[in-house]
Amino acid sequence: MTLEEFTRIVDLYGAESARWPKALRAECETFLANNAPARMLLDQERVVDDLMGQLEFPGFPGLESRVLNQPLPEPKDGIFGELANWLLPGESFGKQIWRPALVACIPLAFGIVVANYFSFGVGIENDGFQYWGDELAMLSLTDYTEIRF
Repeated sequence: MTLEEFTRIVDLYGAESARWPKALRAECETFLANNAPARMLLDQERVVDDLMGQLEFPGFPGLESRVLNQPLPEPKDGIFGELANWLLPGESFGKQIWRPALVACIPLAFGIVVANYFSFGVGIENDGFQYWGDELAMLSLTDYTEIRF
């Protein structure tokens, strides 16, 4: 063990060896017995611990009840709440217009999401659609003036 490690343990757990970690307690006590700077550091820490033990904390009568009984701030809407407030504002004429439009757009949005998510058997990896570029080029070069519809 080094003096830095011992200093860290004493800073974290105090001068009383009973508060030191059990796994390091024997090693710290052995280091303390063989090291004069460590004993001096421990004496200084004991003085600090004694001074801190003499400190008196001011009383705060009624603090707990004041903290527990204070009114909470209004909860903020998340991004979806803000979007809903923008689309469906409070009691106004705009609410009467936006609500049917929004309800009408829900199936459209659902259809777009489903169509983009699923390929329904149509994809680039399908061999039947491998040469679309060539087919389109041939169609563009075909003379349609002789064909009657």
